[in-house]
Amino acid sequence: MLKNNVKTVLYLWLGLFSLFPLLSAAEDEPTNPVPLAAQWEQAIPAEPNPVPEAALEEQASMPTPQAPITEPKLPKVQLDEDGQELAQAVKKLQLEQTKLRLEHEQELLKFQLEKEKLLLENELHQAKETQLLAQLNALKTRLELENALREQQQQKMLAAVQAEQQKLAAENALMAERNRQEELKIQFDLTQLEFQRTQLNLEIEELDRQLITRAKTEEWDSQVNLPQEYLEEPFIDGRLVISDRKIVLDEPIWYGTANYIVERIHYFNNKTTEYPIFLVIDYCPGGSVMEGTRIVNAMKTSSAPVYVVVKSFAASMAAVITALAENSYAMPDAVIIHHQVWGLSFGNRTEQREQLKILDEWTERIMQPVADKMEISLDELIRKMYEQNSVGDWFEFANAALKYQWVDFIVEDIQDNSYTKQPVAEEQEHEVAFKSRLEKIDQFGKRYIKVPRLRPMDVYHLHNPDNYYRY
Repeated sequence: MLKNNVKTVLYLWLGLFSLFPLLSAAEDEPTNPVPLAAQWEQAIPAEPNPVPEAALEEQASMPTPQAPITEPKLPKVQLDEDGQELAQAVKKLQLEQTKLRLEHEQELLKFQLEKEKLLLENELHQAKETQLLAQLNALKTRLELENALREQQQQKMLAAVQAEQQKLAAENALMAERNRQEELKIQFDLTQLEFQRTQLNLEIEELDRQLITRAKTEEWDSQVNLPQEYLEEPFIDGRLVISDRKIVLDEPIWYGTANYIVERIHYFNNKTTEYPIFLVIDYCPGGSVMEGTRIVNAMKTSSAPVYVVVKSFAASMAAVITALAENSYAMPDAVIIHHQVWGLSFGNRTEQREQLKILDEWTERIMQPVADKMEISLDELIRKMYEQNSVGDWFEFANAALKYQWVDFIVEDIQDNSYTKQPVAEEQEHEVAFKSRLEKIDQFGKRYIKVPRLRPMDVYHLHNPDNYYRY
């Protein structure tokens, strides 16, 4: 019995001994699963250099030596029941060991196939790298050639540019020298011109000096270079001395005439009130009663006396101004005319009566003072107007008008000291041309002047026998 047990233990020990390599390999495996490539790298040492494809084919064609599978031969022993169970267990273990060996060989074959695949892929990558390297080398060679060719072309261009630069520098130097020579020439010419200009300026200055001297001499000769004489009593023994305190009225009394005369009366008053102011009437047929009334009022309120002098003709409103002056003087042959105020009315009966009332009012205001100075009534003055002619124009020469007190003094001689400069003919021509521009010719060939429109409530006191002044 003891001998059978010893044999049984021996068989178990031998079975366990045969399983030891498999168990030790299983114990050495890591707990976590290792990738197949990693297992292959651990199982197969890395080669320093890639193995050529021909060598790999030779190795693959060579038969892989395999260890012969031998089963331990145990002596046939007569076993009891326990021993048979144990023998079956040992046999089962041997079968499992054989199975594990087969699985191991299968895995090993699989790893070899994986290795061959990796070697082929490695060879393919190497071939691709070799081809890529060849392409890169070819590209590098081509670029080097192109760079060399470009550098050669750039050197040629640089040489050409340098040559052109040198050429331009030489041309610029030559041009600069020519410009310098030209500048020197121009400077010399400018110096000569400046010298000539200086000489001409000196000659011009001399001529200007002579012209100024001649102009001043002519101006001196064309003026009365004596101090102005002002007299408080300018009328002595039939001779009237007129100073430059003079205002000329030589046109109809239009709108604006009063401003012209009144402003000058104020001006002379502001200078001095010691000497008289002269309102000289050359030819005035009268005009607006509003403008004429302003002139009469300015004459009355002037601090300096305003004397009226009639040289040729004073009619209508101008005759009223002459009669109402503080002192009035007239040449013997001057004509003075008085007549009624006249105007042009439009409208219905009532409107015309209203306009007639305005005419009556103006007649009372401007003709009554004249009648008072004549020491007669206004009605008598109007009656006497129509005793002379049917239109009521009472005209007298100045020496005859003296007895009616239309004028205060008859002047035999007038000394006008206001003309301190020689009269210029162009001014007279301008005045004649201005009047000719105002004149028009009607359909019957008669000349006339269209009088300005009157302002409201104004009427004309204007001598107009030939209808020369028209609305």
